This record gives sequence, C-alpha cells and structure tokens, in this order.
Amino acid sequence: MSSPSLDPLHLLRQYTVESKKVELLDKNDNPTTDLQSATTIRFGDEASFPRDTATSLLRSNSDSDPYTLSALLHFLDHRDQSFYEYMKMTNTLGLQTISFGDRAQVLGYLTGKTPEAAASGPVAEKQPTGGDAKRAKTRASGDGVASASTANDIARDIIRRERALVTPSTVLSSNKSFARVPDLAKALLPAKPGAAAKGAVPGKPATADTTSGQASAARRSAHHRKRRNPIIVVPAATTSMLTMYNIKSLLQDHQFVDGRAEMEKAGPKPHEVFVEHTMSYSGQAVKFRIVDSVQDFTEADWEALVCVFTQGAAWQFRNWMWKTPEEVFHNCLGFYPKYQDERPKDAVNSWAVSLLNIERSKRHMDRATVVGLWNSLEQYMARNKPDLLS
Repeated sequence: MSSPSLDPLHLLRQYTVESKKVELLDKNDNPTTDLQSATTIRFGDEASFPRDTATSLLRSNSDSDPYTLSALLHFLDHRDQSFYEYMKMTNTLGLQTISFGDRAQVLGYLTGKTPEAAASGPVAEKQPTGGDAKRAKTRASGDGVASASTANDIARDIIRRERALVTPSTVLSSNKSFARVPDLAKALLPAKPGAAAKGAVPGKPATADTTSGQASAARRSAHHRKRRNPIIVVPAATTSMLTMYNIKSLLQDHQFVDGRAEMEKAGPKPHEVFVEHTMSYSGQAVKFRIVDSVQDFTEADWEALVCVFTQGAAWQFRNWMWKTPEEVFHNCLGFYPKYQDERPKDAVNSWAVSLLNIERSKRHMDRATVVGLWNSLEQYMARNKPDLLS
C-alpha cells in the first residue's frame, strides 16, 4: 500500500482541513482556475495527479465505482449549492456527480468532521483479475451497445480493484466512533417509551433472538431503501401516443397497442407501473419505474430520472425541477413517439430528443424499434447514471 501522504484522497482531506490551496494545471503545466481545462491537480510540492485519478472513496453500494479526484474537488468547491444546482452544473461540465445519499458523509470526511479510518487502515481488497477481465470484455462487446468511453471506464475499474477500498461508511470505522449507535438503538429498542419489543412476550425481557432478528430486519430494510429504480416519465394526457396504459406493452412485450383502447378496457389509470429489462451488455436485470406525474418527486427521484417521453407540448414540464424542455432533455434522455409517416411538431426540433418512429400497421416492426430504444437508454445510463446499475 502506498504512503498515506501520497494518496490523493488523504491529500485532499489534509489540504481541505488545513485550508491549503490545491493547484490546477493545464496540458502545458500552466496554472488555471478552470477545472474543465485542467489536466493535472497538484498538491504543492508533495504530489501531482491526473485530474480524473480514481480515489479509494467508493460510491455507496458499489465495490467498483470510485469517486474521481476531480469530482471530489468540484464537490468541495460547490458544497454550499443546493443539490439541484450542483447536479445541473456537474452535468453541464461533464463531471462525475457525488450522489445525494453520499453528500453528507463525503463532506464530513473531506472537511475533517468525520474521524480518519482506524490506524490499521482499510484492508486492500485483492480480486482475481481473470474473471473481471472476462466480464469487462463481455460488457465492452455486443451489438455496439457500450461506447468506447464505457469500455475505457471498465478497463480502469479492473485496475482500481487492486486499491485500498474506502466507502463513505468505512471512513466512519474509527475505534472511537459511535456513529452506528442511533441505528442500533432504533433497531433494538421500542418505538415509544414503555412499548414492548415486537414479538416479545409482555412482562419478559427481549431475548437475544428477538433483538438480533429485529436488527437483521432493520438492516434488510435499510438495504432495500438504498436501492433505487431508474425512473421513466410518460405524458399524462390521454391523447398522447404513449401513456400509462400502453407503455408496458411497448417496453416489455415489444408491441405497440392503442392507448385509448387499452384505457377503455383497463379502467382506472395506474399510479405507477414497473418494467423489468435485461441489460444486453451485462445480463443484469433492472426494474424501471414508470410514472406520468412528478408532483410527489423527492430529490432522490429526480436523481433517478433517466428517460422522458414527450408529446411535444411544453406544458408537460410545468412544475418540474428544470424550467424549460431544453433543460429537461439536457438532464435526461428524451423520446418523441410518432407514427412513421407523421411530421414531428415544430417545437421538438429545438429539443434534444430522439424520434421514436412507430409503424401504423406493421406490428412485426415494433421489436426492432424497441430494441433500438433500449440500446440508447443503456448507453445513456452507462455514461450518465452508472450508480443506478450498481
């Protein structure tokens, strides 16, 4: 393991705590204040690193998705922004985003509010590279789904797996930290004073089996909460070509059916539907959540939004986090469904959306159309939302 003083994560924490200036250098080794044009990040006379060096700080629930030095530096510079503003700026710059769930722990660690890891240090996780190389080759091939940048990211992941691993949780692993006490207390103690533990016999103390079972259930529940479904939004208007009534038939069964006919048969509109899709480059099954309203969206929902179908009306995006259709489709993948022989609405021409051409009567053509749609969505998620695939 390399000396801590030469570790980019350790240096960034040290410089942040001590309010020391980190220098940015362009390709000619000239100082710059623009992170986009910088190629090197220098920590005084101690060490220099390529801008996008992978650190040992991993995204939550992942063992192969490290945060880069540039992403952490940009996050520190914009720590006081709201998550919405930070996410918009980060996407515009093409930088890696620190996920909403990791923000507090990452900031606490980098600013020194969270203790360093235990003195013995994190254990280096050595993974057999043969299997990884095989999986990387599989992901990088197959119908041209994974882009060159994705393949490069995969290759870098193989190398990174030899590094010492730290996550926003393990940085709290000091032998003097009591960060997990509140969670354990919630799992082991009654919700209200005087209330008996669930499953315990009144008048008897909770047994070890009871409390350990409750703790296990709490851990399973916490793990479930962390897993997010990628979100797809369809128009709410019943006149739209794709609605909550026929979107599942198209995406899951690869067949277009008339939405209004389905509405008459189906009855009340579902609040949400789920479609499971197997990613072609990895074989991973991903469940997508589909809705036609963002009224109750949380910050985590906005972060999980990957795709929007539009009927070409700007009012569809009223009360959205992003104020204009142009902003919407800058932050997620967009599709405009129409019949093959129709002209798109004029407004759509200025939006960054792809035309989804559907045949009026040749239903055997639907499969090819949907396969192309999924290929586009897979590439978009691998490039822009990899955390939703982990």
